[in-house]
Amino acid sequence: MPGRLKDLRFKIWIAFLTLLSGFINVGALLSFSLPVSHHTGNVSHLALSIGNKNIEEALALIFIILAFFAGAFLSGLLFHERKFALKKRYGILLMSLALIFLSLALFKTQVPKNLKTSALSFAAGVQNAMFIFYGDILVRTTHITGYLTDAAFALAMCLRGKKDKFRFFLFYSLNILFFLSGGIIASLIKTDSFFLIAAGLYFIAGLYYFVMRKKGKAS
Repeated sequence: MPGRLKDLRFKIWIAFLTLLSGFINVGALLSFSLPVSHHTGNVSHLALSIGNKNIEEALALIFIILAFFAGAFLSGLLFHERKFALKKRYGILLMSLALIFLSLALFKTQVPKNLKTSALSFAAGVQNAMFIFYGDILVRTTHITGYLTDAAFALAMCLRGKKDKFRFFLFYSLNILFFLSGGIIASLIKTDSFFLIAAGLYFIAGLYYFVMRKKGKAS
């Protein structure tokens, strides 16, 4: 029972992070008409902007792409061992993101648009590169294109007789739904309160992690 409870807590945390990614991405789309986690589209959009000589739009996209890179780079420095363990740095990092978004909420009129979108993209990059394993599945909480591919591949393998792959299909499919749910929540709130709610959600994610870590060490 303790092992199952520990596993359930971990699943809830992963689901919440994925939901948070959906919330951030849709919030960015509603507030700034730019996605912050889908960089295949952003790089394609950048190519169009350069081709059309739209310098302002091109610079905005470059900032977003580089911010995602910087976030992933920071996670790479922190989690270079490529091995998941219940370390404090996961919780500290999430709470640091909460502080960033709280600052943006408090000083939203003084902060330029490019800095706001860059902060959102930075957070997405941090999350996507946090080295989290669920069993033998590497979790990428913002990478829904990858999850769609992996879910389809796992289902195909399952239909070909490899029944053990069904849990992979289930994991990827559920996380796509959690991402979708986060996006729906973002679409229902007022855009003025977006950064404040994002700060609260990141704080909850960090706090939950510390509770999970404490209970995990105690068991």
